[in-house]
Formats: sequence, C-alpha cells, structure tokens
Amino acid sequence: MSNEEKLYTSFARLIFALIGKDDTIQRSDAGQIEDKLISHKWRGNAPWTFNARTERDENIDDIFDELIKNCEKNGTDREYEFFIDVLKNVIEASKDKTLATDILQKFKTERKRINREYAKPPHFLNVLLEGRLLLEWSSMALMHRFLPKRIEGENHPVLLLPPFLWTDAINIFIRKYLSKQGFTTYKWELGINLIRAHDVPPLEQKLDALFKQHQEKISLVGWSGGGILGKVLANRHPEKVAQLITIGTPIWGLENMKTFAGTVHQRLGGNPAPQKKNEAFYEELRAIPDVPITCIYTKTDGIVPWKHCLEAASLRPDIQNIEVFGSHNGLGANATVLLAVAQALHQNLNGKEVQEIPEHIERVFYPAYWKKM
Repeated sequence: MSNEEKLYTSFARLIFALIGKDDTIQRSDAGQIEDKLISHKWRGNAPWTFNARTERDENIDDIFDELIKNCEKNGTDREYEFFIDVLKNVIEASKDKTLATDILQKFKTERKRINREYAKPPHFLNVLLEGRLLLEWSSMALMHRFLPKRIEGENHPVLLLPPFLWTDAINIFIRKYLSKQGFTTYKWELGINLIRAHDVPPLEQKLDALFKQHQEKISLVGWSGGGILGKVLANRHPEKVAQLITIGTPIWGLENMKTFAGTVHQRLGGNPAPQKKNEAFYEELRAIPDVPITCIYTKTDGIVPWKHCLEAASLRPDIQNIEVFGSHNGLGANATVLLAVAQALHQNLNGKEVQEIPEHIERVFYPAYWKKM
C-alpha cells in the first residue's frame, strides 16, 4: 500500500466511524458518502464496505490521531481539500451535527499546524542540483529545433507568464515549442515579473483583449511565479480562461514557506507590506479555480518545496499533477516539460483526461514510467 493509500485509508476509517456513531444519518446519505470514498483513486485494494455495527465500536479519537500521524508523514496539503469536502457531506447528512463539526474544526486546526511545521526549505542536495540548469539550457539550445511535432494546437491562444524576477525572454523554448505544435502564443509584456498586485489589472485587460480577439477562452501557462498570477486570473475570470497550467509554481502555502520563494509574498502587494495587506491576495491563491488545472512539478526542486506545487487532484477529475525530472530553474528548457505542457493543453481542450505518460518515446523521461516498470 502506498503512502497516499495509507493516508486515505485512515481517513476513510474516520468517516465510516462517524457515520456508524450517528443514527440520524439516513442509509441513502451514508451510501452516497461511501460511494464517494470507494471511487477515490487512492483506494487501492482496501475492501471498504460500511458496517454500522463495526464502525459504531470504533474509537473516534484513536482514529483521528492515526489520521493526523499519517498526514504528518505522508500528507500533501491540497489533498486535504477532499477530506474537508467529505466531512462537510457528513455534517450535511446529520441532524446532530456536533461530532462531525468538531472533527472538521480539529482537522482544520491540525492542518494549519502541520503546514507551519513542514513548510521547510528544499533539501540542500536539491539546492546543489540546481546547477543542472547549465546543462539543461545548453542542451535545449542545441536540440529544440529537432523536437518533433506531436499534436495539432489549431491556433488556440495561449498566454505565457514568466517566473519571478524574469521577463518574457525566459519562456523562449516553451513559446517556440508550442508554436511548432500549432498554438498561438502570447507574451505577458509587463517587463520583469515581481508578482506585484498592480500587475494583475493590466493582465486582466490583456486577457479580455485576447478573449475578444479570438472569440474563445484563453489558456494560461505560468512558470513558477508566473503560475501564481495565472491562478489569480483563473480565479477572477473563469469564463475567459480555458485552463491553467503551472510549472514549478507554489500555488498554496506562501504564507509559511521558508525558502527563497518567501520573498514572493513580500512583493505580492508591490512592496514589503504587512501580512494583513496581503491577506486578500492569499485568499485568491488558496481558492481552486473553476477551470481545468495541470500542475507540473519536480521532486528535486531546489527553490520551492515541491509539495506546494501540487493541486488537489482527487477533488475534481479535471485536476492533474505531473511529475518530471529536472531542476526548478531548468524547467523552461526541459523537453519533458515542453511535451507535458503541449499534451495537457491539447487534451484539456478536447475534453479528455490529461495523461501523465505520453504515448511516444518521450515517456521514458517521466518518473511515472519507471514507477510502473
């Protein structure tokens, strides 16, 4: 059983125990909650079935403590959104909401504590491995002309957002590759990205202009800090955004991160503003946009904690996390990233589930390929 399955199994036990101890929950409501749990992708081979007599005998506090231990050891924060969603379902189904409400509040409190304690800087080895960017950029400069055309972008408009402290120039290989695949790419044209709040209004104007020009929704691709602004745009204007793709973007937990990326939230308002002034911006980052989302990340990221780059993939079928090999600063010159971006753009636009592993020879560069060997 994987770490994710261990985490999820302990959560399922907690939900079944809550249902078993609450006689006010109708059997039909309990069945719907059970269906939601057993259809989860991390279910594995766990023989989950609801048994009121057995679950009624379970000790809620013991199961809750087990869940928290698994969260500390195996948890990825954004997956807790699904946990909270299911707990809310239990509360809605119950006439006596006290027990489930207490558990929900305790879980939210523990979640905050865990995030504060585990928002650690990347491992020192990962920081050293950022030196790979020299090889990644130099090799891509030689090979980008030879990367094959794999899909047909049909001139779909894509707005590219550069990383923190960079301009549009850094997206050169992503832009060239997507253009080769038939997409129409656009730069952000706002100079150096300092992730300032006052950069959002001109981005909104650009999004609106592109939307009117093409008469279709615009896809957003943001690398690192660019994905932060992309997420804000997607949250504010889902009616104009076809999808959001982030590349090594810390899309949650900026408040607690103890890394170089910590300078990001000092600049969210355009200056080193106090926490209270940034709270509205943080709220927009915590919310999950109502558009298809693909998050590309590397576990050897030497700039931001990789777990902060994942979205709640089990919350909705149109959310996908894709792992790649490489350094944070070399993601824009990583052939696997380029293919993953183009593939996600194409599959989301065609209403298909984004596949983590391509069908072509490039699949050998994806960690998931080797995990399945």
